[in-house]
Amino acid sequence: MKQDKSSDDQSAIPKKTNRPKSEAPAVEKALDILELLSETPKSMTMNEMTSALGRTMGEIYRIVIYLNKRGYIARDPDSDRYGLTLRLFELSHRHNPTDRLLQVALPVLEKVAFQTEQSCHLAVLYQTSVLILASVPSPRPAGYSVRTGSVFPLLTTSSGVVILSFLLPEAQSRFLSSFGPTEQTALSQRIQSIKTLGYEERESGMVHGIQNLSAPVFDRSGVVAAITMGYVGQINQRT
Repeated sequence: MKQDKSSDDQSAIPKKTNRPKSEAPAVEKALDILELLSETPKSMTMNEMTSALGRTMGEIYRIVIYLNKRGYIARDPDSDRYGLTLRLFELSHRHNPTDRLLQVALPVLEKVAFQTEQSCHLAVLYQTSVLILASVPSPRPAGYSVRTGSVFPLLTTSSGVVILSFLLPEAQSRFLSSFGPTEQTALSQRIQSIKTLGYEERESGMVHGIQNLSAPVFDRSGVVAAITMGYVGQINQRT
């Protein structure tokens, strides 16, 4: 087996240490490796993985070999470097609830983008963040859009707060409890306004000059997503 070489980018790799004791250590190590490879732009050697994860070679060696065998990661035989394959992407697209949501929402996104000449996107809650599930760009040559697959802190997005506003009280309280008293007060006032209007129109919390118009998406169980249009003034825009 080849000797792993140090990478010039190794110092930029975030190290994960001080973990609590796991009830499923093998699963945790496998997930740590997959998450690490998803966060780094280049493939990695095993030595780089051990350094970044704060683990020994003995802890990760068999996990890496097995992930490679199952097709979740792939090894370059010339450099002994490992990178993610499309296996996780493939699995994620077998998730039927997501597929159904996209099937229903994409035609709406496309219609909104065409009629308004603005980009729009579909967002869902992901833990205490917001995940962009789909994005349709403006039909005009120049415009603003949000990349599919991006994850943002909930409080920085209109989509996240709109979804939060229509959650059941118990679920809403769980989300609010993760924020401090000042944030909770501001959020509660904003939530009440959104529930009264049924939508939110607000300046973007991330990009200057963008005005967000966000509305909730419901199924039989309740709110499941939000559709948001990031409005940008266009010269010679249709009215």
